[in-house]
Amino acid sequence: PFIAMAALACFILCISFFIDLEILAGVVSLMVGLFSLNWALDIRGIELNRERKEIREYKALFWWRMGRFTSISEYNAIGLLQENVVVRTTRFSDHATDTFHYYRIYLVDEINNKAIFLAEMSNFHNADISAKRIAELTGMTYVNLLKKGIRKVSIV
Repeated sequence: PFIAMAALACFILCISFFIDLEILAGVVSLMVGLFSLNWALDIRGIELNRERKEIREYKALFWWRMGRFTSISEYNAIGLLQENVVVRTTRFSDHATDTFHYYRIYLVDEINNKAIFLAEMSNFHNADISAKRIAELTGMTYVNLLKKGIRKVSIV
């Protein structure tokens, strides 16, 4: 929130500088505001190149995507894991909690115990169908890691 507020302040300063015909100061504050806004948004994603069979996790800086492609052949399966988040509903009791289940889809290298996070869903049925579709599109095997009892994988 602080960085977003700083970006907003830079944009307000930019308008003020342009009104006062301080062009250089206006351009500098506009650039600082744009970079601050981009940093506050923190746009990240995953890009899959099916022709070259490569994948990368990227961070976007405006319209440029930065990140290194790695070969998909290192990974042999699409996996589904469950993550639980427990939230206390009151300060007065340790037993009053709500548990939320999230199902995460990973590109998995079972041999080296590595994984790349692909998607997160709150419904098991939808996550299961999506993981199977991704496995079908990539030609990989689908592994339900919930049934295998794997608790932790190292995220790349």
